[in-house]
Amino acid sequence: MYSRIILLVSALLMSSAATSEELNIQLSDDTARFMYLTEAFGQDFGRLELEAGFLYNENDDTMVNLGLLVRGESVSVPLIVSIGARAYYASLANNTVGAVAIGGDLLLSPETWGGFGVGLFYYAAPSVVSFSDAEGLTEYGGYVNFQITPQARVALGYQRIDADIENAATVVIDKGSYFGINISF
Repeated sequence: MYSRIILLVSALLMSSAATSEELNIQLSDDTARFMYLTEAFGQDFGRLELEAGFLYNENDDTMVNLGLLVRGESVSVPLIVSIGARAYYASLANNTVGAVAIGGDLLLSPETWGGFGVGLFYYAAPSVVSFSDAEGLTEYGGYVNFQITPQARVALGYQRIDADIENAATVVIDKGSYFGINISF
C-alpha cells in the first residue's frame, strides 16, 4: 500500500510545474513528521500548492497525507492564508484510518516583528468523509516561528491529531510540542 502512495505522490510532484518548494521537518520526543510542499500553479492572487507528508511515532504508528491548498499572501497585509483539503491514511496499532479533511492555516508575520510569526492550523474530517475504521479525524495546533534567512525558518509549536475510531475510543496519533525547521528552495 505504501509503495502505491509513494509512487502516486512522486508522479504528482514530478509532473507539477514547480517554481517554489518547501521541506518542513517537525520533531518531538516521540514523533517525527516530514512535509514536502510544491507550487502546482502560480496565480496573481495566490498559488495552488501540493503537499505530501509522512509521520511516524515510537508506537510504530504511521500516517501519510496528501493535500491541495490555495495559498494567498499580500504585501500590504502581513497575513498568509492557506485553505484546502488533505487526504489522510494512517496505520495504527489495531486500526487503519482514512479521511479527507478540509481546513487551512493562518500565519501572521508583520515586518515590524523582525522575522517572528505566529500561526494556527485546523483540519477536520467528519464521519461522512472518513473510511476504514475511522469515524472522523481532526488535526489542529499553533506555532511561533522565526525567519533566520529568506530560505530558512525555525518553529516551536503544538499539534494534536485525533482519529475517532468506530465502536472504540478516540486514538491520539500525535499530541504535544515540537521543534521544526522549514527550508524553501
